[in-house]
Amino acid sequence: MQEVWTESFAASVTESDFAGRVRLSALLGAMQNAADRHLEHAGVSVGRMLEEGMAWVLMTTRLEFSKIPRLGDPLSLETWNCGAAGVLWTRDYRILDASGEQLAQASTAWTLVDIAKRRILRPTAFPFPLPVSGRPSLAGPPEKVALPGEGAGWSEAQTYTVPYSAVDCYGHMNNARYADLCTDLLTPDELKTRDIRSFRITYSREAALGDGIALRRGADEEGRVLVSGESDGGRRTFEAVLELRPIDRTGNEESR
Repeated sequence: MQEVWTESFAASVTESDFAGRVRLSALLGAMQNAADRHLEHAGVSVGRMLEEGMAWVLMTTRLEFSKIPRLGDPLSLETWNCGAAGVLWTRDYRILDASGEQLAQASTAWTLVDIAKRRILRPTAFPFPLPVSGRPSLAGPPEKVALPGEGAGWSEAQTYTVPYSAVDCYGHMNNARYADLCTDLLTPDELKTRDIRSFRITYSREAALGDGIALRRGADEEGRVLVSGESDGGRRTFEAVLELRPIDRTGNEESR
């Protein structure tokens, strides 16, 4: 198995926004696809996983930007398996520009699930060889997002109904699409004057076709945008935090 998987990526028109920035969901989708191809190279395709009645479920993502990739930029995406601790596997990513400068890095936590029984499996249940990379993790396993209940100035709920276009081969809303729910809650002024510095999200419950998700926006003491998603029954679906920074019109990255 190739320890560090590398592939090229360049955002298309449909994967970028009105300012020419790569959409957060497009980048998360590229990361997921790269991980799938890395496993396929090792002989562990999505099809084989389904035959075994297993699936990888993403639990938490931590993504940090030094610079936002832009439409058409030739990018290099690196990913590697950092190994398992308990029931969680860690997979890391780096996004580089054509000169080799790092634009972003991410750490993700996954768990192996028995599809039929809907239960988490320990790493020893994985029936295929899956070597751990010799490259260490960038920052260790990402911590779960835990949003405050009070004092965050939570907005009234907006209901999102999961459409056909958001559902993947596992029958639930794809993890990358949750980023669209979060960025859609940003105001036009925020989108025009700020870039995303970091994005963290924890998934608690899957959402299937036709399910409703109640979305609420809040803010913490540091001014970060908080997003909460709950099912129709009031159970937490996901929690996310977006940290924004002013756009530097000179082309250099601004500090907060």
